[in-house]
Amino acid sequence: MSETRTRALSLAERDRRWTAIRAAMQGRGLDCLIVRGISSKWDSGTANVRYISQIGGNGEELMAVFPITGEPVIFIWAPSQLDWWGEAQDWVGDIRQGSPSWAEATLACVKDMGFGRARIGVVGIGGANEAGRCMSYDIYTAILAGLPEARLEPASDIIEAIRLIKSDEEVEYLARASALCDVGVEAMLAAARPGATAQEVYGEIVGAILRAGGESPMFLMYEADPQPRHALRFPSDRTLAPGYMILQEISPKYAGYWSQVMVPVSLGEPDPVYRRMADAACLGYRAAIDTIRAGITTRALAEAINEPIRDAGFVWYRPQWQGLGLEQTESPMDLHYRAGAGAGDGIVLERNMVLGLQPMAGTPDRSKGVQLGDAVVVTEDGVRRLGRTEMRFHIL
Repeated sequence: MSETRTRALSLAERDRRWTAIRAAMQGRGLDCLIVRGISSKWDSGTANVRYISQIGGNGEELMAVFPITGEPVIFIWAPSQLDWWGEAQDWVGDIRQGSPSWAEATLACVKDMGFGRARIGVVGIGGANEAGRCMSYDIYTAILAGLPEARLEPASDIIEAIRLIKSDEEVEYLARASALCDVGVEAMLAAARPGATAQEVYGEIVGAILRAGGESPMFLMYEADPQPRHALRFPSDRTLAPGYMILQEISPKYAGYWSQVMVPVSLGEPDPVYRRMADAACLGYRAAIDTIRAGITTRALAEAINEPIRDAGFVWYRPQWQGLGLEQTESPMDLHYRAGAGAGDGIVLERNMVLGLQPMAGTPDRSKGVQLGDAVVVTEDGVRRLGRTEMRFHIL
């Protein structure tokens, strides 16, 4: 028997989730859910199957059949992992191979459960988050064709709505992910020096996080440049020199739960405009910390963040926060960052929603920019930071 285990949440947490999902299914008249999970967005695409089973991560592909009563069935990609997944977690016991024909395996299961003429919700189409839109056309049409007497309808919103409010157990896992953010920043600050290559510093960040217990793959956008604009997909191999700046978005995950941190770093004195942008981003961050509490709207949060950045003469051209959880980007998202976006008041923040704050200040011509922020959890009367990294311009 393998000694490797997942960092699974408690059976009480499983029962809480299953009860909530089934109550929503009953309210909609659904007999079962078919749930798809793929390894997109650094494995965020498996979020909905992982939410009900604890199975997913490191490139796993998944399908699930989740009935209104009884045990769910989870389908995985590789036969070599069947026994291991059964040992690695204690939430589900019926784990089967789904490939090479996910539709065929799912159809057989649905029919065996007696749902050939049932009303079935599909989690993987019509969702607000990426994991709620990951069902492929080929699989979906094959399932439709194989269940001519069943009624299928989009149901991604059922799990997305429940995932929006984190349990206290989930918040603890998000705090552990945030501790990994701090590890990554410490490694970056120790490695960033003239003579090191940008790639070497990038590697120190990733290595430190994985050594500290982070889950692979993690997310890291990163740019080292004398006049950067925004963190990029890949590091360069250029050698750092005085005057270089490092922008980054460090997003590790712990047991599937994502956090993030970003702080501007300069090797020596930076261009004065970057100091002003960093000051403006800091003011936006502090305004968010002062504003967030259960009961405020996301519109009010956007106005609080953006006002000091606008007053300083800068602009922003990307969301100023995003939700965090089993997806690297999930609800509640900043839908107010573009003029005329039509988001209205957005949604009302509730206790235990988790946000990745990332206020941006950029020049009006978009040639320069800075972001700064980290993860916070909404409380009844305010906000609690999950990390410890100091939110400031780090000048080395």
